[in-house]
Amino acid sequence: MVLVSVMVNCFNEAEHVKEALDSVLNQTFQDWEIIFFDNASTDGSGEIAASLGEKVRCFRSESFISLGRARKLAYDQTLGDFVAILDADDIWLPQKLQRQVQLFNDN
Repeated sequence: MVLVSVMVNCFNEAEHVKEALDSVLNQTFQDWEIIFFDNASTDGSGEIAASLGEKVRCFRSESFISLGRARKLAYDQTLGDFVAILDADDIWLPQKLQRQVQLFNDN
């Protein structure tokens, strides 16, 4: 089990997805998994995610679906006590998860 499941839904974000996923890989807090849901990308986004190792669990839709449905399918795969959402074209600062988990634990 992991404490935080990071959900990343992606549709054709090959230009940005490695940097986004690296921002999770470089977190100071390390008790997490990535649920990467490829929404039928045609630009190699899924292959980029799959190349990053076992902490990235990859899933793929064979046809494009709505973001809400894609997030629900990704959520169904989470194992963590907490869920964080990272857009495939966004990045996190290195202490984001550490600060959020600490805030939760303090309150």
